[in-house]
Amino acid sequence: MLFKFPALVLSASLLFAQATKPAPQPSAFDNLSKQAATLRDAGKLDEAMAAYEKALKLRPAWDEGWWNLGSIAYDADKFPECSASFQRLTALKPDLGAAWIMLGICEYGLKNYTATRGALLRAEQLHFEAPPELAKAARMHLALVLTKTGVYEKAIVVLTELTRMDRLTPQISVAAGIAGLRKPWLPAEVPEADREMVSKVGDAMGAAMELDPKSATSKFEELIAAYPAQADIHFRFGAFLMQQAPERGVGEIKKALELSPAHIPALVGLAAIYLKNGDAATSAQFAERAVQADPGDFATHVAMGRALLESGDAVRAADQLAVAVKLAPDSADAHFSLASAYARLGRKEDARHEQEEFRRLRKQIDGASQ
Repeated sequence: MLFKFPALVLSASLLFAQATKPAPQPSAFDNLSKQAATLRDAGKLDEAMAAYEKALKLRPAWDEGWWNLGSIAYDADKFPECSASFQRLTALKPDLGAAWIMLGICEYGLKNYTATRGALLRAEQLHFEAPPELAKAARMHLALVLTKTGVYEKAIVVLTELTRMDRLTPQISVAAGIAGLRKPWLPAEVPEADREMVSKVGDAMGAAMELDPKSATSKFEELIAAYPAQADIHFRFGAFLMQQAPERGVGEIKKALELSPAHIPALVGLAAIYLKNGDAATSAQFAERAVQADPGDFATHVAMGRALLESGDAVRAADQLAVAVKLAPDSADAHFSLASAYARLGRKEDARHEQEEFRRLRKQIDGASQ
């Protein structure tokens, strides 16, 4: 499902403050660019696209032309042309967040979900700098594609941010329900048999995202009664309860493990809980199970590395955390923990390097959340 919005073609001049001044005598480029704008404004989009293409052959560095051509293609659902235009624009203007957003949304229309995720994560690094409606569309599409590609926890973070920046919408609720159940589905792909469950999970998570603990608790309790064998629902309820009733929260997370012994979020979550409570030995047990269940998930190695470091085994901790950084070089937490391990080992230069990476990544994250 593609959440369509106006491509904001007419506001292109606001995005490109350094437009080239026309020559005293109109050139072939000037005539074509004027013709393209006239055709676009008249709603003759195919002819406008042709005129923009001709103008861009004469002046390939015309950034506003690439924006307009790509935007018209987007409005016409011509996603290959849309993607090609915004690829050219991002090459010309690599720090233009709006261009990365449009590229990501066009790739989404092509069902190129890995490319979508890459473009929208770049837009996130650039703080989603774009007109408000375009920035909201970017966050929504990022959440959808993160879920589709299996990055469920970050998808939930993005949906929570979107809810608190604006409001909870039916689309956000459905997306939260899918991500909460850890299913690689887009909203249109939810099987008929699972739609009611997705809707109810989304309602409960939506209440939690809106900071309504009473409503969220009630809705989660109804979910548990209706779907007692769903490990992901127990985990989501447990994670929510950690802020309200920690002992009950741990119980729900452990119930998720009983139902699904290789449930990675539950294993990593319990490792973190026990480490925070000063029980590094128990933390390491859950972390080790997590690593064995999914050695390709960086979070499992972070959990194991932190537990080992707290237990005094800095050598093995550094090994685990180095794996985590290799698997997820953009994880600020992984770099911070590896810096701690290197500092413990006296590897000052390595620790300094990891601390610098941590600070750089945190700066990006803090900027994106503003």
